[in-house]
Amino acid sequence: MASGTPESLLERGRIAKKERRLEDATDLFRGALMENSRGEDRALRAVLYEELAYVERNLRDLEAAERHYRDASEIYRSLDNSLKTAHTLRHAADILREQKKADLAAQLYAEALDIYHGHKDAPPLDLANAIRGFALLKEQTGDREEALSLWREARELYELTGIEAGVSESETQIRSLSID
Repeated sequence: MASGTPESLLERGRIAKKERRLEDATDLFRGALMENSRGEDRALRAVLYEELAYVERNLRDLEAAERHYRDASEIYRSLDNSLKTAHTLRHAADILREQKKADLAAQLYAEALDIYHGHKDAPPLDLANAIRGFALLKEQTGDREEALSLWREARELYELTGIEAGVSESETQIRSLSID
C-alpha cells in the first residue's frame, strides 16, 4: 500500500491517472482513503471517492465505481455542494444505465436534473450531459416521446456550449426517434 498524506497520495494518483496507469492510480486513491479513514477532511474524502470511481469505471469495475460515485454524492450533499452532488449522481446513473438497472438510474438522473434545473449557476454542459444520459435511458426503456423531448433539450444546450459532437449525436437521435 502506498504511503504519504492523503493530499500527496491524491496528487500522485492524479498523475498516474493522467499517465493511464489506472491500477497505480487505484492503489494511490485507496491509500489516500485509508489515510483519511476517520474522515477528518470530508471534502477531500469526496474527491478521493470521485477519483477512485473514475479509474474503477475505466477499469470496468462498474459496481465499485457506482458505489464510490454514490459515496461521493452523499458527502457532497452533506457539505451542501449541490452541483458536485448532481455531477456524481449523474455518473452513478450512467453506470446503472450501462448495467441495465433502469429504475435506479432513472431516480438518480431525475435527482441530478432537479438539482441542475434548480441551480442558477448550473454549467450548461453538465446539464446537457445529464439530459443526454436520461435520454439514452428513456430510449433503452422504450419511452420514445420522453427520449425525443430530452434529446431536443440536450441539443440546445450542446449548441449553446459549442460541443459539436453533442449537437451531432442529438440530431442523429432526434432523426432516429422521429421515424415511425
